[in-house]
Amino acid sequence: MIGLLLSVWAVGASAAEPPPPEPPRVFFAEPRIATVVGERQPEVSFAMAHLSALDRYLEYVVGAAPSQGSGARVELADVVGRPDVDARAAAGHMLIVVRPGETLAFADRCAEAAARAWLGRVALSAGVAPAAEPWLVQALAAESLVQLRPALADLWLREASLSPAPAYAELAAGRASMREAFLLWRCLRQELSGPEAVAALPEMARGRRFAALLAARSRDPEAWWPLRRSELLLSRSPVSLGMRESSEALDDIAAFVFDLGAGDAVFTGPELVPHRRLAAVRQGVETRLRGLRREIIRQNPVYHNAWRSLGLWLERFQDAEPVELEALWRQFERERKDARSLQYEVETALRAAGG
Repeated sequence: MIGLLLSVWAVGASAAEPPPPEPPRVFFAEPRIATVVGERQPEVSFAMAHLSALDRYLEYVVGAAPSQGSGARVELADVVGRPDVDARAAAGHMLIVVRPGETLAFADRCAEAAARAWLGRVALSAGVAPAAEPWLVQALAAESLVQLRPALADLWLREASLSPAPAYAELAAGRASMREAFLLWRCLRQELSGPEAVAALPEMARGRRFAALLAARSRDPEAWWPLRRSELLLSRSPVSLGMRESSEALDDIAAFVFDLGAGDAVFTGPELVPHRRLAAVRQGVETRLRGLRREIIRQNPVYHNAWRSLGLWLERFQDAEPVELEALWRQFERERKDARSLQYEVETALRAAGG
C-alpha cells in the first residue's frame, strides 16, 4: 500500500513540473532588397513594407535595376549596447540589426535599414566596401517613407519653405534633417536627366561624392544647393488634383502615340494590342505604367477607380490574352464614364449652391 501511494505521489509530482520553455519562434520575410528576420510577425511585416517601398521607388520612379549580387539581412532585435540601426558588411553580405520601438521611430529605422541594405549591396557587388555619403542614406530612407505616406513629401516641402537651407557641408555629412536630405536628392534628380540619375546612384553607393558629381557639371555645391532648393520649393505641386485636372491627365495617359510605319498616330489601348511585341511599343507602355504609378496618388478621388483600372490594363499588357485585355479596357472605360458622370453631378450641385 505504501508503495502504491509513493507511485501516485511520484506521478503527481511529475505532472506538476512546468514544461520546458518553447524555443522562440522566428519569422521571415523576403522582399528583394533584404531578408527580414524577427521574433514578432507584426514587426517583420512592418519592416518588410519599408524595404518593399524603397524597392518599388527605385525600380518604378528612378528606373534602377533590381538588386543583384551580394545579399542583405535585416534582423529585428533589441540588443543591449548596439545603436538603433547597426549596419555591417560581413563575408560579402550586409547585416543590419534594427531595434524595434514606437511606431514613428521604428518606421524611420526600417527606412534607414532599407537604404543601407540597398546601398550596401550595390557597393559589395562591385567588390568595394559600402561608402555612400550619410545624406544619401537619409535621402533614400526618406523616399521609402514617402512611398508609404505620400502626404509626407508635401509636408516637408511646406515646412522647408519656412526655414533657411542648412549649410551644404552639414547636409552632406548627414548632420541635417532627413527632410533636407530628401530635398537635396530631389534637387539632384532635377539637375540630372533620367539615365544620368540611374547611373549616378550606384556610383554614389560605391563612394563617389556629391561634390565630385556636381564638379563634373561645373557646379559649385555651396552655391548650387540653396538656389536649387528654392526652385524646388517654388515648383511644389498640389497633393491632390482637381476633378477636371485628373480627367484631363487620365485622357492623356490613356492615349498612345506611336509611329508604326505611317507617321505618328494616336492609338487606343485595344488598337495597340496587335503591336505589343514591337520593342518601341513595349518600352512605351512600360514607361506609361511607371508614370501612372508615380502620379496616381495625386489624382482626385472621383477618378481613382478609373486610374486603377487603366493601371491594371497596363500591368497585364504584355502577358494577358487579347480577350482579357479587351475586358480590362472595357472596365476602364466604364470607370472613366462613371467618374465623368459623378464629376458633372458634383459640379452641377456646386453651381446650384453658388460654389
